[in-house]
Amino acid sequence: MKYFSKEIQKDGYIYKTAGVKARDDVDAILRDAGFKELLIPTVGDEDRKEAGKVKKLMAHFRIRNVWNKETKHMGKGDILVIQYPTIEHSIFLTSVLRDLRKRGVKIYFLIHDLEYIRLAVPGNEEMTSAKSKRLELEQKALHFGNKIIVHNEAMIDKMVELGFNRKKLVSLEIFDYLIPDYDSQKMTERKNSKDMPVIIAGNLLKAKAEYVYSLPETVEFNLFGVNYEDEEKKNIHYMGSFLPDELPYSLDGSFGLVWDGNTSETCSGVYGEYLKINNPHKTSLYLASGIPVIIWSKAALAGFICNNNAGFAVDSLYDIPKFIENLTLEKYSEMKKGAEFLSKKLKSGYFTKQAIEKCLKKAD
Repeated sequence: MKYFSKEIQKDGYIYKTAGVKARDDVDAILRDAGFKELLIPTVGDEDRKEAGKVKKLMAHFRIRNVWNKETKHMGKGDILVIQYPTIEHSIFLTSVLRDLRKRGVKIYFLIHDLEYIRLAVPGNEEMTSAKSKRLELEQKALHFGNKIIVHNEAMIDKMVELGFNRKKLVSLEIFDYLIPDYDSQKMTERKNSKDMPVIIAGNLLKAKAEYVYSLPETVEFNLFGVNYEDEEKKNIHYMGSFLPDELPYSLDGSFGLVWDGNTSETCSGVYGEYLKINNPHKTSLYLASGIPVIIWSKAALAGFICNNNAGFAVDSLYDIPKFIENLTLEKYSEMKKGAEFLSKKLKSGYFTKQAIEKCLKKAD
């Protein structure tokens, strides 16, 4: 039997971020592919950060017990897909995984975020000793996977450097982005043209997207997302936040921007470095919406975007005005067609299904 674990999320705020959307889409795609849902209830310890050591330890035990209970019927020949990292962390998850492997269960991890890679940047102030220990546990847990679906080839290379067997690793290429009850008529009411503002969508918190607060004044931007902290400037228009399934219909603009880090000059800092190996979910949002992309030239997805003629890559955000100025309407139309071609694949779950098929066909 083929299963996928589904952890219940209760946080209403997170539904206006990409995090839950990516997971829910994978759930829907796997369900459509014939996998059975394995519900993992939350233990309800939302305040663990403020709890004492004993209470924290008890929460870790409870999470382990939930996983043990929900997977106890599984045995030889069964397959379990786990979206990783798990929503509720437990230092005892490795014991659950070890037991499943002993019973002959095949474990396929699908990676959303690799914190131990993102945080393990020299000089990173976020890397406390406590986080370091947790990241070690996360890395150990992944070694119990028969297969690990990672974002792209760059992430495969990085994981091989960290000691993972290349034969275990499968490239997703890009995250899918489902748009339930897709309304093509409603999509045509959106305003998209070459000379409109560049779109920035995502969490606009200054600590996570510092570049947003030093954007070039020579480019107009439409901002979509939560946690915008600044007053509007002449060239910056805050458009509000939307639920992920509603957002594609509201993305007025020319291109969707995939950028990260501290400045507009280049993608720097911890998040900028991470962009070299990860697949930002906003890329999938833009493309599923039929909007071409502007992406950092050193980003892992830059080649994917350019090879599919679905946008262009720049070294700096200050390069955008000149590029758009030299862009013909015909070329912009071609890029829109490239994005629309990928849109059909992303909305159908194509890339997730392909990765799962590779896992099933690859010998362990």
